[in-house]
Amino acid sequence: MPQSNSKLLQKISLLEKELVNQKKDLTLFDHFTQYFNKTKDLICIASLDGYFTKINEAFSIALGYSEEELFSKQFINFIHPEDLDKTLKEIENLNKGQNTINFSNKYKKKDGGYINLNWHAISNEETKTIFAIARDVTDVEQTKEKLISNQRLLNESQKMAKIGSFEFNLQTNELVWSEELFNIFEIDPKEKENLYQLYVNRIPAEYMALLNIKLQEAIIEKKTYEIEHTIVLDDGSKKWILGYGEPIVNKNNEVIKIRGIAKDISTQKEFENTLKAKEYAEATSKAKTDFLANMSHEIRTPLNGIIGFTDLLIETKLNKSQQVYMQNINQSANLLLEIINDILEFSKVESGKLELSYEPISLYELTNQIINLFTVQASAKNIHLKLDYDSNIPNTIEADALRLKQILVNLLSNAIKFTSFGEVVLQVELIQLKKSKFATIKFSVVDSGKGIKKENLEKIFNSFVQEDASTTKRYGGTGLGLAIVNKLLSYCKSKVNVKSAYGEGSNFNFTINFKIPDNTVLKTNKKEKGESSNIKQESKKLSILIVEDNPINILLANKILNKIYPNSEILKAENGEIALEILDKNKVDIVLLDIQMPIKNGYETAFEIRLNEKTKNIPIIALTAGIMESEKQKCLDAGMDDYISKPYKLLELQTIINKYI
Repeated sequence: MPQSNSKLLQKISLLEKELVNQKKDLTLFDHFTQYFNKTKDLICIASLDGYFTKINEAFSIALGYSEEELFSKQFINFIHPEDLDKTLKEIENLNKGQNTINFSNKYKKKDGGYINLNWHAISNEETKTIFAIARDVTDVEQTKEKLISNQRLLNESQKMAKIGSFEFNLQTNELVWSEELFNIFEIDPKEKENLYQLYVNRIPAEYMALLNIKLQEAIIEKKTYEIEHTIVLDDGSKKWILGYGEPIVNKNNEVIKIRGIAKDISTQKEFENTLKAKEYAEATSKAKTDFLANMSHEIRTPLNGIIGFTDLLIETKLNKSQQVYMQNINQSANLLLEIINDILEFSKVESGKLELSYEPISLYELTNQIINLFTVQASAKNIHLKLDYDSNIPNTIEADALRLKQILVNLLSNAIKFTSFGEVVLQVELIQLKKSKFATIKFSVVDSGKGIKKENLEKIFNSFVQEDASTTKRYGGTGLGLAIVNKLLSYCKSKVNVKSAYGEGSNFNFTINFKIPDNTVLKTNKKEKGESSNIKQESKKLSILIVEDNPINILLANKILNKIYPNSEILKAENGEIALEILDKNKVDIVLLDIQMPIKNGYETAFEIRLNEKTKNIPIIALTAGIMESEKQKCLDAGMDDYISKPYKLLELQTIINKYI
């Protein structure tokens, strides 16, 4: 609510004292009563024990309750639960004689919705009464979110404007202001006798002429008017004012007064500058995103070699010390990768640029793939990892496979990280099937880990926060995992629920309503319980072309492919131009294509492969250190069949190649 209403509230207080002491003229109070009933601001009087004693019509209309309903309960019952604590604190301050200035909370409407109110209030210790005025700022808050996204630097430009009330006697030229108007026009309240002349002196001649025209129309036609004009202050600076006036007639239907409000709209008039600031903020945000993407690419490329080769070395014959060293290197590299992924994903989600991409998927296959990703990690800790899958789930659902996988991977990663013994179970359960069109499915990640203290259950979902300092030191991480999970689930109109007992383990679960594609089979006819599977050596004899400019990544891909497909022929090209020459002379079953390369990059190479009749049907898998959603789509648009980001696991590469062979 504008600060100007604080002066109006002070006037309310003065009027109350005038009535109690019976020292002032009752005419002004009568005028105020009319304003009280007609203003769009929400005005109320309440007792310090928490009950409304008087409200204006706007208050009742805004909330949808009758006066009787609002008077029947303490006003705290109409406040949103999230705002109870701070509202009680504000009431406590009022009891101590402290005024309320620009305090915001949410009030429940009768239809079940909520409105945001911005308050100014004062208390009278003698009468044990609170005088308050509020403004509905719900639309303004929504506009802010659309304009500035999460750019907090623009919030100041969206504050509510100041408002003051006035009354002008046409017969005596006497001008009466609420105290706030003295602040807006920067005129000393002691100058009340010269107020009209001082007011006129503030308005430039061209606007004064327009105001006089508006006044004449209001008097002759007996209608309200609206005007925007500038005022010039003593220091030469300007303010923009929005004025509303209403003619007041006597019993002879003659206009004798003009009553209305004046509002400081300088901030709104600076809206063009605000938009420029917004464009600057968006450009800054884009630069940040580009920087993060480039940084990610440069770090993920060497990480691909570190993680890939340590994965291979761990499976070779090493002595005990070498095994420990190698596992430490591998774990450290994976932790760094996790941190990079979390920061990138959090930046994307927070910017509001995330969009879900739905497609038909096999949930059974997806969950098995996820379980397989953690097989080695769980085995290293002697944790039993399993999938408990409901056989009644339809074979195919429509979902964003990438985001669903990301959610489950985050939850499983946490479960394994904080579990030292016992088991981790991914439970997938069909809750409801609606006319074979929608399936409500519950996902639960249950572990026998260390559990979470009751007082920390809410804290763990905050960004960059873990349960306690010792958790960060012992397990590492950014503290973004669960925050990202909840952000992603909010796009699916869901959220994570957690049940946990300290020392006994945790259960993180969520429910999503999926659409079922037409003509899908409604049962999987697969085993209810699935165990994670190991990487298998394939007997297929393939001709695979690796197109990669980094020699370490070429060597790694070669080693992994030889491990998976020992009978295959591996061809290598250090850029797209050489790759096209090899494809022209050899029969190739599949191409693994890097994106950022000299001479001819991955996009250009894929485009030319698709133009050639001889090679146009060869499956192309993008292998790139870039993980932004836009890059994946760019790969598909260039003609590539699929996409895998570096660093990749042996099983991931095997799974995606088998998909196309």
